[in-house]
Amino acid sequence: MSSEATIAFQVEAEEEGDGSLFTVTEIGSGETRRYRLPGGEQSDYTLFYAELARDFGMRSAHHYEDPPLCPGGEPDWRPLITENLGERILAGYGDPAVLKTDQGYVLVATSNDAPDAFPILRSDDLRSWEHKGFVFPEGETPDWTAAGRKVADFWAPEMARVGDEYWLAFTAREKSNALAIGIAKSPSPFGPWRDLGRPLLTGGILLYPPGGAHDPDRPPMMSGGVIDSHILIDSDGQPFLFWKQDTNGVWPRPLAGLLRERPELIPAMFEAEEDRRTAAFAAAVQPWANGRRPMERFFLMQPLIEAAVASWPRVRRVLEDYGQAGAILEAMRTPILAQRLAPDGESLIGEPTTVLANDLDWEGHLIEGPWVTRQRGRYWLFYAGNDFCTPAYGIGVAVADHPLGPYEKQAEPLLRSTRSWWAPGHASVAPGPDGEPQLFFHAFFPGRGGYNEFRALLTARLSFAEDRVRVL
Repeated sequence: MSSEATIAFQVEAEEEGDGSLFTVTEIGSGETRRYRLPGGEQSDYTLFYAELARDFGMRSAHHYEDPPLCPGGEPDWRPLITENLGERILAGYGDPAVLKTDQGYVLVATSNDAPDAFPILRSDDLRSWEHKGFVFPEGETPDWTAAGRKVADFWAPEMARVGDEYWLAFTAREKSNALAIGIAKSPSPFGPWRDLGRPLLTGGILLYPPGGAHDPDRPPMMSGGVIDSHILIDSDGQPFLFWKQDTNGVWPRPLAGLLRERPELIPAMFEAEEDRRTAAFAAAVQPWANGRRPMERFFLMQPLIEAAVASWPRVRRVLEDYGQAGAILEAMRTPILAQRLAPDGESLIGEPTTVLANDLDWEGHLIEGPWVTRQRGRYWLFYAGNDFCTPAYGIGVAVADHPLGPYEKQAEPLLRSTRSWWAPGHASVAPGPDGEPQLFFHAFFPGRGGYNEFRALLTARLSFAEDRVRVL
C-alpha cells in the first residue's frame, strides 16, 4: 500500500430513536468525534457531512463554491409555479409532465414519500393554476406499492391521451424495495385512476462484490430497478414506452466496499485531499449503509457520488485498469430503453432497444427522464444528465428518424444551471397558448437541492431546425 493511501476511518453507528449516533475515528491521528443525527432525512445527512468536513476535511454534500453555470446572460426561462399550491403538496413540482387537453393544461408531478401520490393541477393559460387533487390520494395507492413516509417513493408520473382514455405511467417502490413502473387509466385527466393491479415493468439488478460470484459468504446485492417512464403515441397510433434502467442507484455502495478492501485505489481515483477523505469515510460507513432504507443509503453515499462525478474520467479509468470491477463499471452506465406497448397498454411487445446511454462528460454517472416529441418529422428525445441534487444537472437532447433510434445527441446540454435557478431537469414538451412548442422543467432555488427539497416549475420556448433545437 502506498503511503498516500493511509487515510482511513473507523465508524461506529447505532440507531437512537428516529435518528442515529455516529462515532468517527481517524486511524493514525486517533482523533475521535461523535455526532447525533436527529433523523434519517437528506437534510440531516447534509448537516452531518458539513460537520465531518469541518472536523476531518471531507467534502460537504451539495457544497459548490463555484457551481457550473450557463455561460452568458440569464436565459429567458419563465417561472410558472414557485411555491406549493396546496398544504398536501410537500415538495413542489419535480419531474413535471404537462399535457394540453380539451380541459386546459394538466400538470402531474413527483411526490416522493408524501402520503398523497402525484399532485394534479390545471391551468387555462399557464399563469394561474388550480390544484385538482391527486392520482392516488392517501390510502388509495396501488396494492403492490410501498406506502408511508420514509417508505414510499412515487416518482415521475406522466399522462398521455390514448383514444378515449388517459394513461398515466409512473414509478413506485415495490414492497421488496425495488423500483418498478406502473400504468393507471382514467376517462378523465382528473381521475379516478385505475391501476393495472401489478407493475407493468420491473427490473432489479444483481451486483456481486469483488470475488463474490458463487460465494455464499458474499451474496449479491439486489438494487436498482426501472424508473422515469414515458409514453409516446406515434403518428400512426402505435404506443411506445421509454424508461431508464436505474443502475446509478447500484454502484456507490459496491464502490465503497471495493475501496474498503483495496484502499490503495483511493489516491489513484481522487486527486483532491477532501475527496480522498470522503472516499475513505464512505468505505468505513458502507457496512452500516447496507442495512439502511433505500433513500438513506443514497444520502450516506451522496458525497462519494459527488466526489466520483467530479473526477469521473479518472475514476472510470482506475476501475478499468483494476480489471475486477466490471459489475461496478456496468452499473455506471445508465441506459434509456424503449419498447412497443400493446394497444391496451397492459403489456410490452417484442424486445427492448437501448436508445441512449451516458457517454458525454457533462452527463457524468447518469442520464434519465426521457421525453420524446415529434417535430418537423423527426423524433426529439429530451433527457436529464448528471446528479439531480447538484448544479451539474442539466437537460440534453438527441434526435432520430424513428422512435427507436438511432439517436444523435447534441454535444452540449440544452439547459444548465443559471444564477437564478439550479439543476434544471426532467423536461416535458407541450404546445404553448400560441401553438408553438414549449419546454416544461423543474429547477431548485440557488443553493438548494436534494430529495424532498422544493422544485419549481419553469418553461421556455423552443425552436426546432432539421438537426438541432434551441431555446428562444
